[in-house]
Amino acid sequence: MTITESERKEIYNQMSKNEQFIVDNFFDDDLNYERWSNELDLLNCYGEHEFEYRYHYSENKVLQLFTQCIECGKRGEAGGSLKHSNVENFKEKVKLGQIPKYDIELLNKKSPTYEKFSKFNKLIWSKKQSNSKQEWFKQHNEYLQTDQWKAIRLKVLKRDNFLCQACLDAPATEVHHLSYNHWRFELMFELLSVCSNCHHNRIHIK
Repeated sequence: MTITESERKEIYNQMSKNEQFIVDNFFDDDLNYERWSNELDLLNCYGEHEFEYRYHYSENKVLQLFTQCIECGKRGEAGGSLKHSNVENFKEKVKLGQIPKYDIELLNKKSPTYEKFSKFNKLIWSKKQSNSKQEWFKQHNEYLQTDQWKAIRLKVLKRDNFLCQACLDAPATEVHHLSYNHWRFELMFELLSVCSNCHHNRIHIK
């Protein structure tokens, strides 16, 4: 579910202010759709929706009756449409313009939908992965300052006669990890003596 920084910004900018607030403040929590929907409901309408009857035509041109929050666009029914009998003379009132049309634009803009949660979830996992990567680099840099690593580093440099194993020309001053499979408990064949130029300009190309 990894996404690029430009994709992350695009998804974030398409979100409402309240959705952005949840991303900025709750991304470490395990938010499923129900929890995310409830959080957004609280931000949109303080948990108190003002529903009214609205009509909608399905793809098959079937007239349907729903309730919709006039503030955030959330639909009141979890399942299908309501029976027409819930509103007296429903069809006639639709023709007379006495019942408003279901506001799809308002729903898509403010209300929690599965499609929007999918984008939200994608963004959250991207942030979690980014944070995990940053945390690992922090721990790795701390590890490189320990006596344990300094002893391993010296052992590798001595093994390679302080000669860069990348260019076999310059003196080796650093040790490169070929693998992090045994990080903190490295096997000697996973480590290589290198010079600063090879390490930072040839191996880790910026």
